[in-house]
Amino acid sequence: MKKGISQNNRSFWHKMQLYQVYYRRTGLYPFLIKHTIRVLIGIGLLVLVLLALNKYVINVDDAMQAFFSNFSDAAILSFFTLSEIVLGLVPPDLFIVWAGGKENPYSFLLLLAILSYGAGMFAYLIGTYIGKIHRIQKYIQHKFLAHFDMIRKWGGFVVIFAALFPLPFSPVCMTAGMVRYPFPLLALFGLTRFARYYIYAAALFNLF
Repeated sequence: MKKGISQNNRSFWHKMQLYQVYYRRTGLYPFLIKHTIRVLIGIGLLVLVLLALNKYVINVDDAMQAFFSNFSDAAILSFFTLSEIVLGLVPPDLFIVWAGGKENPYSFLLLLAILSYGAGMFAYLIGTYIGKIHRIQKYIQHKFLAHFDMIRKWGGFVVIFAALFPLPFSPVCMTAGMVRYPFPLLALFGLTRFARYYIYAAALFNLF
């Protein structure tokens, strides 16, 4: 029994070592470091710009709430869902700020996270369908070639990175569907999308 456990442990660590070698050779770690630095710099610049606008130009929170007040909650949530499905056209951070102005902000934040996660899963299904249409697949593959390469090489790491950081989540999920990445793994790794919303909300709710 102990011998069997020992062999399993050796097999597990051997596989981990092989993965490490593969990820080093394919450039995963430089990719993660480079894009994490870019994301942190981008977030820092965004915060500085918003703080400057808030202090010297206009109250950003009041302006956004005044803008959103022209639309019903259902309309805003519907537009947000459509945006999340169609390649993330509008940064979700704007909707996080909108949720922060509600009487029950974390309920709306949870709803945003659920809709965003669901949009990613729906984008995956769209990808599986598009993958069967050669002409459309060729266009999408040309437009998002980098996403195809990343999904094929690094799989779950790219899904988690897209879920947590401003790497478009839906295009990554759609690409995953087109290359037939296992849906259960996508659904599991995609749950980190919820963490993204609560992490950003912790900063934005306090900022405004």
